Amino acid sequence: MVQIFPLVTETSKIRAVLSILKQNDGAIELSRLADETEEHIDDLLPLVEACKVLGFATVEGSEIRITAQGRKVTFNNSLKLIKQKLVGIEPFASALEMLKNEKELSSEALFSGLKSSGIYLHGEKELNDALMKRMFLRLGVRSKLLYYDSERDIWSLGAADHKK
Repeated sequence: MVQIFPLVTETSKIRAVLSILKQNDGAIELSRLADETEEHIDDLLPLVEACKVLGFATVEGSEIRITAQGRKVTFNNSLKLIKQKLVGIEPFASALEMLKNEKELSSEALFSGLKSSGIYLHGEKELNDALMKRMFLRLGVRSKLLYYDSERDIWSLGAADHKK
């Protein structure tokens, strides 16, 4: 089964977890991290998983530890480092491959294509599409890995060639 990036709402939350880890000599118990982030443990676990998938943290038992890569993340470079990692993580890797071939795709075409490849966040189409769009906007567009033209509902690669 393909590992899909966990549903995480903001890159700023990833930075916050890493910042807390740095302030705590690189390791903290998950229960204490939940207290410090004021997140419920159920909401914190996907965030911790995102840090793991990005290679910024490891989890041993109930303790989360920052990695050497995680120590390099700062406010100024976080989006760049996240972007570098996302290119090899689903659903971003497959979306990038589809967009390299097609240049532009509607949300319908992109999310349907991903789902037909076995890459989806939810079995129900409308919810899957909404979750994919949210993830792509909050991580892919924010990191400039993807560009989204909301007027035309079209996705393309990166933001470098696009002007608002």
